[in-house]
Amino acid sequence: MRLNVSADEDEIYLFERVVAHLQSRYKYLPDEAVELVNGYYANFTDPSFCEKFNIPVQDIDFFCHIESISMADRIHYYQGLGHDPNEQAFVEWQRGICTLFGE
Repeated sequence: MRLNVSADEDEIYLFERVVAHLQSRYKYLPDEAVELVNGYYANFTDPSFCEKFNIPVQDIDFFCHIESISMADRIHYYQGLGHDPNEQAFVEWQRGICTLFGE
């Protein structure tokens, strides 16, 4: 399975690292991790999806600002666990998971 993100080399590199973190941190198989990344990218860069949840469309500036480990957390939370976009709920969940991983 291939990553289906933008053609930007920096963005591809970022999401390759996200896939690696999803595998090591959350134990997804390689194809599962790529599928989650592709689903997240398709959703959160889609203006219709973002409008439905009253959130801004995400772009390369957002992705690079968040960085790969936090993007892996986001993708696991929203795609892997199936939560609706809710930044406050995500932040609270992430605080707990960071404690679990000793961060």
